[in-house]
Amino acid sequence: MANSIICTPDPNLLESMRSVGYNLNTAIADIIDNSIAAHARQISIRYFNHGEEPYVAIIDDGDGMNYITAINAMKLAGANPNSTRKTNDLGRFGLGLKTASLSQARSVLLSTVQDSVRHTLRWDLDHVAATRQWDLEVLDHEQMQQALPPKIYDLMPSTHGTCVLWRNLDRLQTTAGDSLREIDQVMLELSEYLGLVFHRYLHPYPEDEIKQVAITVNGIPVPERDPFLIESSKVTPVQRIPGTDAFLYGYTLPYQNKLTENDKKLLNLRESKGYTLTDTQGFYIYRAYRLITWGSWYRMLPRKAITKLSRVRVDIPNSMDAEWTLDIKKSQATPPKIIRDAMKRYVNSLAAPSRRIQQFRGRKTSDDPEARVWDIISEREGTFRYEINERNPYIQEFIHTLSSDQKRNFDNMLQIFAATFPYADIQSRLSLDQRNEEIALSKKSIQDRAKNIWLVCSQVLKMSPQEFVDKYKTQEPFSLFADVETILMEITHE
Repeated sequence: MANSIICTPDPNLLESMRSVGYNLNTAIADIIDNSIAAHARQISIRYFNHGEEPYVAIIDDGDGMNYITAINAMKLAGANPNSTRKTNDLGRFGLGLKTASLSQARSVLLSTVQDSVRHTLRWDLDHVAATRQWDLEVLDHEQMQQALPPKIYDLMPSTHGTCVLWRNLDRLQTTAGDSLREIDQVMLELSEYLGLVFHRYLHPYPEDEIKQVAITVNGIPVPERDPFLIESSKVTPVQRIPGTDAFLYGYTLPYQNKLTENDKKLLNLRESKGYTLTDTQGFYIYRAYRLITWGSWYRMLPRKAITKLSRVRVDIPNSMDAEWTLDIKKSQATPPKIIRDAMKRYVNSLAAPSRRIQQFRGRKTSDDPEARVWDIISEREGTFRYEINERNPYIQEFIHTLSSDQKRNFDNMLQIFAATFPYADIQSRLSLDQRNEEIALSKKSIQDRAKNIWLVCSQVLKMSPQEFVDKYKTQEPFSLFADVETILMEITHE
């Protein structure tokens, strides 16, 4: 048997752990995972105000910890990532509390209460550097009072719950700056992030077997989010991936002109890169109801405007962490082959509704070449252009009223319309999910034009009223009216 040497890590390992890759959003989300696993129903994030020393605190009303459990929580890898976890346990590696906290602050304090008995522990990097020991500080009640900001001490649970306090926020100040205004902006973005990542805990779906949780930032609830608009979207039947406990749910959002202001808030749509329908399409991966990653098709589909209404919810249990190669921050997950194959089959069928909704937008239509006012002309190498469709009966009826000179002038005008069609501007606005204001045509103008067409159809083409209605109810601009059949039938009986 070979000789061996016990290599105890240098305490400077704590400094190295700060570069795992957390940012403020993922770090606080990791702490909240622990709160939810401890059955917390109220979670409060607090940060400093004018006149206070900088701090960030996460306080919950969960189960709390006894002395041994608290020490294990502050140990590095205090839990085995391969051990069986409860279904609602959002932990993974036993590193989150330490790595997440130290990524943002040089001092992390854990004060926890269980059965009205409190224990307070602290890692302080400056203290560890000075002693060069793995010296986890144990604070008595008086020391704990001195360490906690007065506001946080007043919010501490008395019978059960936990507070994680960050001090010496060197990383946060490096990224966000020193002014409170800049910190407020960073915390606003944090609130938006938490609202999405934990949206199913904040507002559980009917089938979610979890209890509702409330999260606030400085007393203000994080915003409500729903990336699928489950109340108004078209839903594809749920599919269980064979041989796994993973499920796929497909959603097709309403066309953007049909989105209400509340829908936009739930989707968090903004006219900036990263917050448009195109940017947020794709798979949404949930681990035990907690959103891990989103906005990617995993190279199964290109991210294009035509599929921007498509979303796929993937629910995986925490028992599949190893197969998904979940990272320490729980912000990235790579699906195994068996699930990738199922996802690919599912997504190919899901993209079709998004295309149909955007192409037809719920309007009655037909394949009749006369149906549309604008013709789409396909060119070589995948290019296209629009032209006014002179075969459309509305256009034709107008042309018949023109003299020869007027027809020539009108033809020239149509060419100018086609040549100056604002493709680039339309694409730019639609990519930012701007809604176009559809100009409503007057019912009288449609009736007047339809009367003239009916005269020709009835007297020259010998159409019956029903044949007339059936032919023109799907042709623009008549098809823009919801009661088009009634309008056209009334004309035939005048």
